[in-house]
Order: sequence, then C-alpha cells, then structure tokens
Amino acid sequence: MSDHRLPKISVVIPCFNYERYVAPAIESALGQDYPNKEIIVVNDGSTDGSAQIIGRFDQRITLIDQQNQGHIASCNRGYAESSGDVVLFLDADDLLEPTALSQVAGAWSPRYAKVQFDLKIIDADGVDTGRRFCNFAAGYGTAQAARAFARTATYRWPVTTGNAYSRFFLDQMFPLQIKEAPDGHLNTVAPLYGEVAVVAKVLGAYRVHGANIWASTGSDSSRLPHRIHTRQREVALLKELAHRMGKSLPAGNVLDHELPMLNYRLMALKLQLPYQQHEVDSVFALACQGCRLALTEPLTLKHRIGHVGWFSLLSLMPKRGVPYLIRLRFNRSELLQSLRRSVGLAPVRL
Repeated sequence: MSDHRLPKISVVIPCFNYERYVAPAIESALGQDYPNKEIIVVNDGSTDGSAQIIGRFDQRITLIDQQNQGHIASCNRGYAESSGDVVLFLDADDLLEPTALSQVAGAWSPRYAKVQFDLKIIDADGVDTGRRFCNFAAGYGTAQAARAFARTATYRWPVTTGNAYSRFFLDQMFPLQIKEAPDGHLNTVAPLYGEVAVVAKVLGAYRVHGANIWASTGSDSSRLPHRIHTRQREVALLKELAHRMGKSLPAGNVLDHELPMLNYRLMALKLQLPYQQHEVDSVFALACQGCRLALTEPLTLKHRIGHVGWFSLLSLMPKRGVPYLIRLRFNRSELLQSLRRSVGLAPVRL
C-alpha cells in the first residue's frame, strides 16, 4: 500500500439472529462519507428474519450466506472474501459514525498494525448512555499507547468495532483458530507487528442490550472467572508470539496493569468465585493496585475519582452487599435515564 493513495477499507459484518439491529449496522457502513470501501455481510445461518433484512441490501454489499458455524468462522469467511488494505469488523448490533472510515484513512500509515478509536455506549433502543469505551483522555495517542505497551505489555484498546486492522497484520493471524473473543486475541498481540494509532474521537457505537457475550449488566457475575481465564489465554498467546519473534516483554503480571481485569478479579474474590491463580490475589492488593492505576493512568479527574471510589468501596463492602453494588455500577447510566424520564426529561438518543 502506498502512502500516496487512500487505502481501501473493508467492513466485515458477521450476523447471527440480530434482525433487530443488523439493518442499522449495515446502513451505518453504507452511509460512510469515504468512497474506497467494500461492505461484506456474513449471515451465519440466522433462524430469525436477519436473512430477509440483509437481502434488502444485496445490490450494495457482498452477501455471504452460510450454515451456522459460529462467530469466529464468520469472521474467517468475511476476511477471506475481503480485499481491503484495512479491515474493520463491525458487530451486527453496533454502529459507525458517518465519518469513521474517512478518519481512519486520514490517520492511516503502512507502519500501523491498526487504528483504534473511541465508541459511545448505547442501549438496546439506541439511547446514548453517556458512557464511552475506551474514553481516551485528551492527549492519549499513538506514542502513549507504544510507551504503555513497552512498560507493561498492554495498552488501552476498545472492543471489536473500535478497531481497523492492517491487512499485513491480519494475514499473519487469519484464519483464527480460537473459540471466541477475536478482538481480545488481535488487540493483545497487535503491537508486536506494528504501531497502534489512536484516534481519540467517538467514531462508532457499542450497543449493550443484555444479550452481549462480553458486556456486563451486573447480573452475570458467574461469568467473571471465564472472562478472566479468557484474558489469561490472550496474554499467554502474547508471550508465545513474542518469544517466537525474538521480542522481549516486561516482567510481571500483565493483568495487574489493566483496570478492567483488576476490577473483574476483585469482584470475583468478593463473590468467592474461584478463577485461575486466584490464590495469589488478595482483596487488599487488588484494591491498592486499582487505586494506584487510577491515579497514574491517563484518565480525566472525574474518572480517577470514580475508579478510586469504586475500588475502595468494593473492597470494603460485605459479601451480601456486593451483588447489589455491582448491579448498581453497571446499570448506573440506565438508572439515570430512568430518572430523566421520571422528571419529564427526554433521554439522550444517538
């Protein structure tokens, strides 16, 4: 790919039984103000009305119908059919802002393994909850991500929709041989292959609707050990690939440098849910490390205070109160929206 031409960007949309959301997802990809693009939709044997809805767009997209094989197989098939210099996997329940691809292209360079950007979090009805993922602080950019990875072997990255990957990187990773969570797999190892560019703007929307595999509503705490174990496997892959490539990584537990994983481990300990290596963790140590990270990571003052308050309160909360506290934490935006409605104010819509 030459620096002197705009890259072709492929948007791959895997879909299984998302009839409620898939049309807006496709429309958001088709509505991009960027001309050099292709939209590939993989219908993974949907049994609802998804196939009929996707079919309405068949003159403007590349449509792949396959028997149900799972999300990873859909990503593999979509990637195999793509031809872009850059590939973005758009979950069928998520959205892109109209300028997302043009801003990715504007930030692009052949030396990048990926470009990542912020996402707003919306609910099932498309209401903006006021939360962001990753909620990059002002000034957090490519150099900051590189320094974080060099120091800790991790960095801040968004979920699937907030990443646009280079073909040279994906060619070395596909077909994926994992069972789930392709974004964690790819984002964890991307810095081994090239720089990570950061566009600290909201260029898409991540929809939380209760049926997400990884987004938490606070009522699914039993899945915490699985989430922790999945992240541990991703870090193990990072170490394996770094060893093969002759690259060194900093010593220590990578998960001690990730606020979400410190949070998951602390919640699991408080709920007495065993997870791999839980015996070396303690409530006090996890809470202290969480507060330490909150004060040293590139966060806004509001979020520093919020994280310190959360880790402190969670560590001190008696076990019987922990489930209620967790539900309050993960549903706080929805509660605020309900309060707005109760006093006659309109909810904030996307």
